[in-house]
Amino acid sequence: MSGSAASANEEAPWHRLGMGLSMLCLLHCLALPWLVASLPIAILGALPDSLRESAWVHAALIAPVLLVSGPVLLRGRPGVMLTTLVLGALAALVGGLFVMDETAERALTVTGSALIMVAHAARLRSRHPH
Repeated sequence: MSGSAASANEEAPWHRLGMGLSMLCLLHCLALPWLVASLPIAILGALPDSLRESAWVHAALIAPVLLVSGPVLLRGRPGVMLTTLVLGALAALVGGLFVMDETAERALTVTGSALIMVAHAARLRSRHPH
């Protein structure tokens, strides 16, 4: 076997390892935000109906979301688009507390949650281009 062919064979496992690690990175970047976002749903699924339907549960879940997401998303100079997304999410989530119709409450909550996820993704993308 020639020197270059032997060298290529010796490097192949490293290339495969590098490709595998890159794949793990890609999966992490794509799946982790969705996994983290779905944890509250999984936890809520384990609660009895009487607790899931209470307005205080809704408020108790909104509080940590806003306390964590707000400062992280609005740190530094977030820009008009990101600020609009966060304020829209806040309005939708808090608005869901005050509507009497269950369908409207769900629609506002889902909209607010989706806007928070989009804002986090936009902020991550602007900071870590990969």
